[in-house]
Amino acid sequence: MSKLNLFKPESKKTVSRKNDKVAAQLKECFSFAISRGDFPILPNHEDESKMPTPITITYIDLSPDLRNATIFYTPLGGLKKEETKRFFELQTHYFKDLIAKKMKLRFIPNLTFKLDDSLEYSERIEALLKNNATSKL
Repeated sequence: MSKLNLFKPESKKTVSRKNDKVAAQLKECFSFAISRGDFPILPNHEDESKMPTPITITYIDLSPDLRNATIFYTPLGGLKKEETKRFFELQTHYFKDLIAKKMKLRFIPNLTFKLDDSLEYSERIEALLKNNATSKL
């Protein structure tokens, strides 16, 4: 039977200062583009090319070699999640072009967009804790 050590992380992902700086610059770049909202209208996707709801970029996770970026986002009020996901899929090339123009990087990172559901998760845990506390009284 193997020993399971819960206190040692399985993967040792080193985060450098440069990684943090590039992630902050990427977040600023995305926030700037989203606040301006002038995205190109793509042929055959006129409705999907428009931002469906205001979006907040919550976190950007960069690989140590800066070649892959995962952008975590939250649509306002948690509404229109599928439409927002489709919007990001269609506008990926626009964001990569914007990064190339605004930032001086050797490689433009591959972009992956993921819905940040940490707020929903924390609300669910809080509700469970409240139910547990009231049932014990």
